[in-house]
Amino acid sequence: MQMKRLFLLLSMTIVSINHAQADEDTVVDSYRISLGGYTLSRYDSAMSLTDRGLGAGISISPEDTLGMNTEQSVIRLDGNVQFNKEHALTYSWYSISSEGNKAVEEAIDWVDDNGDPITIPVGASVASSLDYDIIKVGYLWSFHHTDKVELAVGGGLHLTRVAIGMTAETTSSGIDTTNISTNVPLPVLSLALSYHITPKLSWYLKSEFFALKFNDWDGSYTDNTLGMEYRVIKNMGLGLGFGSNALKISETTSDYKFNFDNRISGVLFYVAAYF
Repeated sequence: MQMKRLFLLLSMTIVSINHAQADEDTVVDSYRISLGGYTLSRYDSAMSLTDRGLGAGISISPEDTLGMNTEQSVIRLDGNVQFNKEHALTYSWYSISSEGNKAVEEAIDWVDDNGDPITIPVGASVASSLDYDIIKVGYLWSFHHTDKVELAVGGGLHLTRVAIGMTAETTSSGIDTTNISTNVPLPVLSLALSYHITPKLSWYLKSEFFALKFNDWDGSYTDNTLGMEYRVIKNMGLGLGFGSNALKISETTSDYKFNFDNRISGVLFYVAAYF
């Protein structure tokens, strides 16, 4: 409901200021790059790290169990290279980092540097970190485009880096824990829709999804962005959007089994440059 009000307010403000320019031709550009702030409104994550032969194990929440701060704003970069009216290359990047330091209130099953199972007891002091980096590169084919509407499909590569660090201590000694750093390459399918309300004001929807199992990996991914953009001048636009991202992966190595289920959503404010 809050997002609907924001979109409605932005639309009414822009249209009222620039109503006289509504008959201008839609601008077509070869390059677009946008930079903005991505304010996370929801961050739900669960993870487990166990011995290979012990199954999935009990998942822990970085926020609730480890005291990580997930309410934050991060920089997000998006853009595209338009080769012609039908073909374009797209890209996106953002990085989320969280840290926690907490005396845990529940026992945590983990593994040590040798891949052997360990238990971090209740009351242990745990310092932790979580880095979640997303890089996306894709191709879009615009199979339907008019002055008002554009529909496109495509594919690409989504690369996520997940790095988890954990150090645990009790009143008597430290606890040897292992850190996880893994890169998850997943191909994605893309659908995109954009609609020009006026030549300067448009809204858009882009969805990406895939599920794949290969070698030690089992993963699924969805990403949706709904936004509105206003072309202030020929080479600059202002945008407001809402994005949601869900990644679920499982990695089984010779030493451990790692499960990670991550869902984030947030509001995106950005400035776009056109060339």
